[in-house]
Amino acid sequence: MKSMKKNLRIGLLIALLLLTVNQIFYLCSVQFTCTDKINRGQDLNNYEILSAYQTHTALWLFGWIFEPSTACACFKKQFHLYNFFYTPEIPEDDTVRKAKVKLLKGQTDRIRLTWSEYSTRASIYLNGSYISRVTDEEGDFFWYEIPLDYKPGIINIHGVTLSETVFDYLENIHVLTVMTDYVSQKVK
Repeated sequence: MKSMKKNLRIGLLIALLLLTVNQIFYLCSVQFTCTDKINRGQDLNNYEILSAYQTHTALWLFGWIFEPSTACACFKKQFHLYNFFYTPEIPEDDTVRKAKVKLLKGQTDRIRLTWSEYSTRASIYLNGSYISRVTDEEGDFFWYEIPLDYKPGIINIHGVTLSETVFDYLENIHVLTVMTDYVSQKVK
């Protein structure tokens, strides 16, 4: 029995080591090879697809620690969950606060939120989304339309370079789902 437990531990350790090495290899090299293939109109092979899928899994698995809103979005895309039991908190920064002020002053009905770089939690989760103000019998709300859709290109998030082109490819072959999150937030 002890021998079996020891073999199981060794096997798990080897599997984790192989997955870690593959993840590093993907981030340093394979994702760029995949991007070049996609840009030339070629299909990815199974290893490339699975490596990209592993990276996407790592984004939501470890992302809960750093950026729960984005991790939740990645999880929903990967498991095709349109109605998820968890609604993440909407992160805020200066761009979001300025948009809210314009909406509260009635200067506009709807604002597209955009950032030139991914430097805040809000920019990572909300880039390309829309915010509007809605008033109904329950009160006054900010209404967010958050597209969960990768676009071709290379991005850098806190020093980690990712090819969204590969994730866009995964969406096109229906490995990942394209959807829009709708989130309301009470006006304070």
